Amino acid sequence: MLLLVTALISITGPGFSWDEVATADIARRTPAEIWALMRHVDGVLGPYYLLMHVWTGLAGTSEAVLRLPQVIAMALAAGLTGELGRRLFTPLTGLTAGLLLVIMPNSYRYAAEARPYAFSVLFSVLSLLLLHLALRRPARRRWTGYAVSVLCLGLSHIVGVSVLAAHAVIVLRRDRRLLRAWAVTAAVVLVLLAPLVLLGADQQSGQVAWIKPLSTATLRRSPAEIVGSAAAAWLLIGLVLAFTWRSRFIEPVALCAAPMVALAAYSLVVGPLWVPRYLLVVLPPLALLAAAIVCTSRPSPDRPDHVSANTRATERSRLPRWRPGRIRPRVRTWLPVAVTLAVLFAAAWPEHRQQRGDLAKNGADYRALTRMIAAHDRPGDAILYQDNNRALRAGVDYYYLGDPARPADVLLARTAGQAGRLTAVEHTDVATHLRGFTRVWFVVASTGPEDPLIHKPRAAPVLRTHFRRETLLTVHGATIAFYRRVR
Repeated sequence: MLLLVTALISITGPGFSWDEVATADIARRTPAEIWALMRHVDGVLGPYYLLMHVWTGLAGTSEAVLRLPQVIAMALAAGLTGELGRRLFTPLTGLTAGLLLVIMPNSYRYAAEARPYAFSVLFSVLSLLLLHLALRRPARRRWTGYAVSVLCLGLSHIVGVSVLAAHAVIVLRRDRRLLRAWAVTAAVVLVLLAPLVLLGADQQSGQVAWIKPLSTATLRRSPAEIVGSAAAAWLLIGLVLAFTWRSRFIEPVALCAAPMVALAAYSLVVGPLWVPRYLLVVLPPLALLAAAIVCTSRPSPDRPDHVSANTRATERSRLPRWRPGRIRPRVRTWLPVAVTLAVLFAAAWPEHRQQRGDLAKNGADYRALTRMIAAHDRPGDAILYQDNNRALRAGVDYYYLGDPARPADVLLARTAGQAGRLTAVEHTDVATHLRGFTRVWFVVASTGPEDPLIHKPRAAPVLRTHFRRETLLTVHGATIAFYRRVR
């Protein structure tokens, strides 16, 4: 509930990132256009785009609406993390784990981002909770629920399926007799996900070409980039490393390590794929591990569900009544928890404040960019975009949505949706399509001192010969050049 409230308060604070404008664009496409995109690029994200297409068709396309499903997903993940901590350890551990997840800045950041990562966190925790239930009381319906949760995890983000390695460790530790049932369940899920994996593998060379090879410098930066705060990340790591290991903490350690080891191995053997946001599934087990270390109470196994109300009442009656002298044990129990939460919150607060600002997201400030053009444009204006940039046109289109007086996208031949791509197809004859226009806006994703026209060589001769640049405006991550015809 705490994460839900805090995320909703500033859900429209930062403008859309370059990935979010892609989500907003693709969600407005038809299912046939989304399928055409999946065959060329972003195939593994296709299920998420289809979900957002249905959602926006029902609720609209505002910033708040597009981000709301992720807010709900991350809030549920925090709640399930608390429930998992209660079942595996103690109620205090569960409460602490849920609060630690809320404190981690990336929990808030990706709760308020229209991308699938919050869903991967939710289904990673849900699958672990359902596995716990299936191991405690095996039944076909429980294994089915576990399978569905892992399938949803893979559909939300395929890298998240790497948690199955940690699940295997848990099954081996709990009850080896159930290893066959788990293996069959996992195999069925992997078979169902195989078409998505093959689709993504065919697109890997073009889709993730921007990812740099894994290096020691990348690994050093990763804790801060996964948690969202360098100070909070290293405090958590220090807390874990300073603890004397006990066997009961092997499971959360495996849940933290498995996705990172799998992604590192893939990056080294197959090709670069190490991106910190792909590893957000480690946040709940990291919170659970830290909480279990701080709350030093012994773990209490779940009581069977069939325990009667009379038995529970009898157990409560046997508990010692509270007396003033018992306040010291309570302080000794709660004080480490309170201090840990306070220190981590103080360490993470600067990043929390930053992520609520207007410029918290990656990419240009598309909202400010569009408002700046809209404040000065006139009917009959034209607009041009930098070559080979997927986000500029999508961002301006989104924030100009529904404005009939917007500048004409004169070079647009086929939209990105019609082309089945992330970028639109443009006409090559710039002079012909600018004929009759006296005012032209040109947008580039750069704020450097260079001439903006170097980012669109085809348009440079026409704009330099027949137009004069009158204004050069900058916003975060972008430059707007205004040209007026002189001949």
